[in-house]
Amino acid sequence: MKTLIKNADLILPDKIMEDGWLASVDGVIDDFGSGTLPGGEFDQVVDAKGEYLSPGFVDTHVHGAMYCDFSDGTKDSILPVMRRQLEGGTTSITPTLTSLTHSQYLKCFEAFNALIPSFEGMSDIPDFEGIHMEGPYSSGATLGAQDTTTYRDPDFREIDQYMEMAPYIRKWTAAPERKGGMAFGRFCEKHGIVASIGHSNATLAEAFEAFDNGYKNITHLYSACSSYHRNGAYREGGIVEAAWLIDDMDVEMITDGKHLPAEFLQLIYKIKGPDHISMITDSTRFGGMSMPEGTHVFYDSEKTKGIWLENGVALVENKSCFAGSTATTDRLVRTATQIAGIDLVDTIRMMCLTPARVNGFADKVGSIARGKRANLVIFDDDVNIHSVFLKGRKVK
Repeated sequence: MKTLIKNADLILPDKIMEDGWLASVDGVIDDFGSGTLPGGEFDQVVDAKGEYLSPGFVDTHVHGAMYCDFSDGTKDSILPVMRRQLEGGTTSITPTLTSLTHSQYLKCFEAFNALIPSFEGMSDIPDFEGIHMEGPYSSGATLGAQDTTTYRDPDFREIDQYMEMAPYIRKWTAAPERKGGMAFGRFCEKHGIVASIGHSNATLAEAFEAFDNGYKNITHLYSACSSYHRNGAYREGGIVEAAWLIDDMDVEMITDGKHLPAEFLQLIYKIKGPDHISMITDSTRFGGMSMPEGTHVFYDSEKTKGIWLENGVALVENKSCFAGSTATTDRLVRTATQIAGIDLVDTIRMMCLTPARVNGFADKVGSIARGKRANLVIFDDDVNIHSVFLKGRKVK
């Protein structure tokens, strides 16, 4: 199939190309430019009407949407999330499993294994790029909405079982200060898995040690991350300070405008820069939904953990901390540019190329480049998504 998109402002890794066009052949970007259109016949011609043409968005930390959560462990809970996230502009996704019991992880893997063979033939879901394990080797010292009763030290017997059932594990969040945590980081690095520090109370010294033991990423910086504190009379840093001091440490940034105020988004951007920031939704089962202010719902399918939805975010029952976002990726781009005032080119880099690079698939997606998949989105000045393309085919 040959597709031509014309009359677009192309968002490239380093600039915006005005009056641009892009041609794809058999799902791959064949060429792009500005001005005179290429010759030849095309099966599909799309007029972008002067709007932005961006690489498809990449979300590497997302739990749910539309009342469904990947951790529910059923086939019926997977596709609705992926479909809703596609509508928001996400064309590459790594579904995230929260901290669970051993048996529930196995149930989740069984559900994915039943569906993965059919993913390739579906045109209404993002490309599946693997699983993100957000637990269970975490620390109860820094909370959030996770079930801390499932937290445990790394157990390589169960890890081997997970790897056998789910060889597609792409990223693994853990607390390196737990017994066996440093060895676990080395294990992930050896097996091509991104080891990420998160839901952890690691000290600055432990975070430095973790970096040397394979942990090259920080899960949702500031959220469930240790920071400056006193150890008796003496000041001590944590994960946040490690992010600033280790130049090559990559970080995730929940850019829903609620988890982090604009000034914090600006600070992370100023210090780390777009090459080391992955914007993520950390979206819960209420992602992409419009619900009345102050709605009381439940975080888990068993309806034991109450959640409040207000001011565009999810809060735990006592409203003491967040319980994940309700965002799709278009909201992240809107927040970064319109609320934090971050340059659009850099924003798209943090939404596309950096997360693809951090998680090991930037050779396939993440930027408008010849030879990469023609996964693309068209959006206007307010980041309203008008078109989504998967492998050159318009699917929305």
